[in-house]
Amino acid sequence: MKNLLSLCFLVLAVSPATAQTLFRSGIFLHHSTGACIWGPNGSSTSVPQEMVEYNTFHGYTGQQAVTMNEEWWSSPDNEWSTQHAFFEDPNPINGIGYYLPGNKIVVIKSCFPSSAMTDAGQAGDTLYPEMKTIYNYKWHWRHIVHVMRSHPDNFFVIWTNAPLEPFSTTPSEAALSKWFCTWAKDTLALGLDPVFGTFPANVYVFDFFHKLTGPDGMMLPQYAAGPGDSHPNAAATELVAPQFVQEIFNASIGYEIVYGIPHTDITDNQFLKAFPNPIGEKVTIFFRVSGVQHAILTLFDAIGRKKQTLWTGEEAGTHGITVIRSDLMPGLYFLRLSDGGLTRTLLLLCQ
Repeated sequence: MKNLLSLCFLVLAVSPATAQTLFRSGIFLHHSTGACIWGPNGSSTSVPQEMVEYNTFHGYTGQQAVTMNEEWWSSPDNEWSTQHAFFEDPNPINGIGYYLPGNKIVVIKSCFPSSAMTDAGQAGDTLYPEMKTIYNYKWHWRHIVHVMRSHPDNFFVIWTNAPLEPFSTTPSEAALSKWFCTWAKDTLALGLDPVFGTFPANVYVFDFFHKLTGPDGMMLPQYAAGPGDSHPNAAATELVAPQFVQEIFNASIGYEIVYGIPHTDITDNQFLKAFPNPIGEKVTIFFRVSGVQHAILTLFDAIGRKKQTLWTGEEAGTHGITVIRSDLMPGLYFLRLSDGGLTRTLLLLCQ
């Protein structure tokens, strides 16, 4: 049986803010790979152009409109060890503190040299932060995301590795990079990493690596600038720039819902929201349960047939899941949150 939906679980750090706080503008800190995706890079689109189309589609104007600037960040490299040190430094001159006041959204990434990985590694690798091992990369990411979580007034996006094309890597390097990036999106970002634990609501993992790679973890030749050159080409820009805008701003605007909910406005089981609705490829569902009894969040079709149980649990508080649509036909659906003797229902339109 095919799964209709796949789920990504979030832990929601509710902040005592106002509903007027918007997460619509920010900065993209990158090197050459990011510059290629920013575009136009010889393609017919670019991230700025996709933002215009995003605003037009959603009817966003003025302060509601999404915007982003880009900056060539950190010379001579932006490896994960460099990002680790940057996020460790709160200094408003040479640390992450410099970017937080003026950017509600901060997007970071590394470039393709990060994918030249050596081996699985071990605990002693942290004495040599620049070693490109699985162990070190996980250590870097856990630290970076931990710092991100401590700044709920900002929304952060972290890209998985930029892949290397076949003439620039080895099967071992590609497999290690794939292993790490799969962990980042399928374990850490789902709150399943036993070391890090639950994943913060103000962080989004943009899985750049798997957008451009084949099963072997190598960059598909049709997306590379050429043999021996792993810079994304025009075809890669055409593919990724729209996803960059859609995923990042859908996630940041979804965070507005959580950030803008005062605790006093959320009574037990009286909070159930979804963004965006109508839904496209993804929908993020926010809900609160009392914890008194076992709660169940279920999806039904328009005539009341159960399609899938999306969440069950007894942990009190505000929760969130990002549902990735798969094999779900267009039409009307209902979300039903049952928390003991209380039930709340929300209509979803699937386009």
